Amino acid sequence: MLNSSKKIWRMMMAKSKKKKATTQEDENLVVIKHPETNEKYSFSPDILEGGDWSGMSQNADNLFSPEEIQNYYDIALDIKLNEGNDFPNGLGSEIKHDWIQEIWDKINPGVKILSHYLEMGPLDLSNEWVGSQYTVIVCLTPDLEPEDGGALELWTPNLTDKMKAMACNTLYTFNAEEENNPDLLYSFWPRPGRQIVFDSRIPYLIRTPENGKTSLRLVFKGTNKDYTPEPTSTDEIVFTEVE
Repeated sequence: MLNSSKKIWRMMMAKSKKKKATTQEDENLVVIKHPETNEKYSFSPDILEGGDWSGMSQNADNLFSPEEIQNYYDIALDIKLNEGNDFPNGLGSEIKHDWIQEIWDKINPGVKILSHYLEMGPLDLSNEWVGSQYTVIVCLTPDLEPEDGGALELWTPNLTDKMKAMACNTLYTFNAEEENNPDLLYSFWPRPGRQIVFDSRIPYLIRTPENGKTSLRLVFKGTNKDYTPEPTSTDEIVFTEVE
């Protein structure tokens, strides 16, 4: 079990013994060249930050009472079903709903919000292409059980050549020992009220729930750049092992 005092958790560092792809600076971009095809992939320089970020994920439970989860779910479902057209691009970078602020005050892992939104159902494979950003997900459906499925899966960043290029500081990049071994890193079932935090570069997807259930989530995208903690009396978050 790991403890966090509202700071980004410790980074797990691992280095490949093999030579990696060529890295160079090009007009404020990092350019990674495929060692065999010579195809170039350009990224923001912050993809080099954080060492091996591929294992940066944690979850926390028991942050909210069953009554709180039910209340959040009811409000979120009403917004999603009845006010969805009012927020076509999500809820923005500023929290304007008291119930969302209440949640954020309890779960903020130490990031500044870039965007947040409500999300339902399954999600195809997704990831971000910049560093120093984190995805924070709170599972709101109050009646999901492990047998209902709907798991959130984190995968190794070697599913495409572009992912391998971005993963230049990990074991999954070109000519690294795990380059050609795509695999599931972690699977989280959507326990009601569960918080899941991971580096946004990690590819993830969300499975379809079964047994007539649906999955409703509150998602935050944030960065630890220029983050200034606000005074708070909230107890520290206890991150638990993956179940």
